[in-house]
Amino acid sequence: MLVETRRRILGSSDTVRLDLEIPAVPRMVSEVRRAFEDVPLPPRLLSDAQLLVTELVTNSIHHAGLRRDELIRVVATLSTSTLRVDVHDGGRRRLGPSVVAGAIRPAPGAESGWGLYLVDRLAVRWGRSPGRFWFELALPGRQEPGER
Repeated sequence: MLVETRRRILGSSDTVRLDLEIPAVPRMVSEVRRAFEDVPLPPRLLSDAQLLVTELVTNSIHHAGLRRDELIRVVATLSTSTLRVDVHDGGRRRLGPSVVAGAIRPAPGAESGWGLYLVDRLAVRWGRSPGRFWFELALPGRQEPGER
């Protein structure tokens, strides 16, 4: 059974929100990448966002224990200073205790395991909770309220 992708993009004067629901199948990763082209981002930030969301969606597909007919939800919120992306997958992930950011680098020459390492290197903040991974990217030249 094929579940059709649901995609919405909402905008206001200071916030844009992309909300996707996709089936947990590998071919949908390219659909997520394409959907991010609708978010008004500078080219470098768009490239980073596409890379990181690809890694998190791929991790959900391979490690969350989802069936092909189950959905992954991707929500991207662009404010005046930050892009925040949340990937929700239902939380049946077969991972051990929470990883420490400094311990996520794969061994040299490893062909897999680089996803969270890339998120850690490119995102200004990131994290996880049961059934959800998220990251934030800062827009160039803009600061969060209260930052210097």
